[in-house]
Amino acid sequence: MKFICIFISFFLVSCASVDKTQPKIISYKDYSSQTNTADFSNIFLSAKITLFIEKKGFTGKLVWILKDGKSTISILNPFNSVISKVYLNKNDNSIKVSNSSKNKSEIEDTLKQIFGDKETVFVLERIIMNPPAQLTNKNDVTLSYKNWKVDYEGVKKKENKIFPKYIELNKNQITLKIYIVDWKLG
Repeated sequence: MKFICIFISFFLVSCASVDKTQPKIISYKDYSSQTNTADFSNIFLSAKITLFIEKKGFTGKLVWILKDGKSTISILNPFNSVISKVYLNKNDNSIKVSNSSKNKSEIEDTLKQIFGDKETVFVLERIIMNPPAQLTNKNDVTLSYKNWKVDYEGVKKKENKIFPKYIELNKNQITLKIYIVDWKLG
């Protein structure tokens, strides 16, 4: 009798369907040629993040304010204390890092290890802030750029604009997961 119950349970579980579709895969070239990708000039983004570099992990919060081509990215620990701020300025192509911690050079080295050169930082900013047009509630998207693989899942809508619920960036031994909590156009 026990065997029959196990067999029936196994059979029912194996017949269950999963309604998850494969993500649409696009190249950066296809993404950058899209004309309907929104280019937000003012936006506020709040997200939970997890970062893994090799086997070391970090969780925290990200507060990103984009205004007139300038980004201020605050990285907070799980207790909502600011660890670091990153300033990106598209107008003069500059990056500045400020830390409230003693290990400023370690954080700068980690950011350089993750993102590499300035060009990659500004491209990844665009990829995060401007999701691909193919992203919908039913269609997840995977975008490739150099060594990066960027996965977008789900959609949050506000004021007829879309923003992904979840973004995961992967490169070699680096994984950055961004869970969007809130975003506002301003």
